[in-house]
Amino acid sequence: MAFENLRFMAGADVDDLPYPIVRPMQRWFDDLGLSNTTLFRAEHAANYELRLINESVFQRIRDKSASLNDAIGAISWPLIRVTVPGSALGIIPHYSIVAHEVGHAMFSRIKIDLSSEKAKENELVKRIETRLSKSPLSPDERNKLKQVHISWLMELSADAFAHLIMGPALFFASSEFFQLLSPSYGVSETHPPHDLRREVVHKQLVSGTNSFADVFKDKSGKTLKDDFNSNLMKRLPDADRFYIELNQQFSDPVTAAIMAELVPYYRDVSHLIYDQTQKYLELNCPSLIYTPDQFAGNLTDYTDALLSAVPPIETGPDLNQKIPSEFSSILNVGWFVLLTKLDLLRVKSREQAHMSEKAEKLHSLLLKAVELSEAVRSWRSVT
Repeated sequence: MAFENLRFMAGADVDDLPYPIVRPMQRWFDDLGLSNTTLFRAEHAANYELRLINESVFQRIRDKSASLNDAIGAISWPLIRVTVPGSALGIIPHYSIVAHEVGHAMFSRIKIDLSSEKAKENELVKRIETRLSKSPLSPDERNKLKQVHISWLMELSADAFAHLIMGPALFFASSEFFQLLSPSYGVSETHPPHDLRREVVHKQLVSGTNSFADVFKDKSGKTLKDDFNSNLMKRLPDADRFYIELNQQFSDPVTAAIMAELVPYYRDVSHLIYDQTQKYLELNCPSLIYTPDQFAGNLTDYTDALLSAVPPIETGPDLNQKIPSEFSSILNVGWFVLLTKLDLLRVKSREQAHMSEKAEKLHSLLLKAVELSEAVRSWRSVT
């Protein structure tokens, strides 16, 4: 058990994960009222994960030492462990994905309710029955549908939460990460397909007047398409073809039918997930919501300076009233420069490694921006 807990802690060190990166992510938990003791660690794998460990694991130990009892009492249970990729995979702009993991911790609080779309759920069941040529579904089949349904809802809800506090940075990070992660659809009983998740987030980016997509085009001259930085991601086929492929993959027609038909269902009801998540944040932590106006302001304030190798540390028109940059602002301007203006970044680079070296320099500038903005925030809290 002692060795297992050492492995549980592996990577939770400043050599693996810079402390300045941890502070803004921890602030998400603090601002949301998640008082659990939280451990951040880096792993040498393409993995973002949130895991809970309960006090009962340690309470089962007989004849506990006084120091172990003290340690157990010092933790606010359940303990949360957040894992991010380390080493070369630990790309600062990708850390937007951590907001998705925080969204998992918020799922039980937000309480997404899709009951207003009961008719669409009934249509979902009928489509599954038609595809399987049986009616009604057996209790086991309905239970399977419920399990997959809830699992996909949890993932899409976490995406909604992350989008609302990170804006376009979440779209860019998750789309690129999905593309790197797997050449397949990325679908399972616990996770909806990558293409569906990208589609649903993109729909939010282009919705409304003065949307994120409008700001992006105004500042870059480029249209923010759904495959803007992930055109190699495998697109979903129509439901009939998807069912055939899923049946071949899982050798289970019930599971294949459920997953094939949940795709159009969630296309129809995804707006409810985003609306309810936004209402929760507006009532409980409105300052965390990242808006198109903020995006426009960040690009105006930071882009030219970042292209001149000046990290985005503070913002504000008055030198005496500047405020430290938010993590979401740093990541959004970082993605903007990375995807649209990297060739204009004024840093030295070897001619034969021009763009890759510029990307590394940008990563260093963003890391420095997080470090110095956190230093400014700490300094102001004690002066």
